[in-house]
Amino acid sequence: MSSIGQSDPPQTVRIAARRFAQSPYYNCYVKPETVLGVAAGRYYDAFNGEDSIEIYWKLRKQSVLYDVPEKPWQIEGPDAVPFLEKIFARRIGDLREGRGRYAIACTPDGGIFMDGILFKIGEDRFCYVQPDGDLELWLIAHSHGFEVKISDPNSRVLQIQGPNSMKVMAEATDGAIDESMRYFHSGYYSIGGQVLYVSRTG
Repeated sequence: MSSIGQSDPPQTVRIAARRFAQSPYYNCYVKPETVLGVAAGRYYDAFNGEDSIEIYWKLRKQSVLYDVPEKPWQIEGPDAVPFLEKIFARRIGDLREGRGRYAIACTPDGGIFMDGILFKIGEDRFCYVQPDGDLELWLIAHSHGFEVKISDPNSRVLQIQGPNSMKVMAEATDGAIDESMRYFHSGYYSIGGQVLYVSRTG
């Protein structure tokens, strides 16, 4: 079910931009040696000529920002909760707004079809962040009889990791985000003149 692959930009002929989505941050980091991966129908930086040992220690001692291909899907409507409880192997009805929850979608024989993080972003409004695979088709195929809307919010996921991550986020949000933000809590915050949805799930 995975579509993960790699692409070498200097040797790649782009046939159509609609085949795989290019990150809006692409021009911020692309180099001649950049190797792109593909997941969830999106290009991402699989290798950018970096020293893997140096990056490892930056991750362990400082912080690293990743432009990742994980793709959010929005599910909303009066039947959102019963629909999601059919899709995922855990309770959704008691999930509070501003919280996230690890959720697994199973196949009919009990195998794992998809795993990811589900957030409640409003009344009868949820967002599921998937790593890879045909989640949209899976949701549509199981939506018969439920009053729900499944849509692509056209958003991109960034991850900041490492021991200095919270310090960076505190400075970026003028202190609105700090260590008091608990795991799997989330919300909207102003960063660099934009309102972004931020979660602590690492």
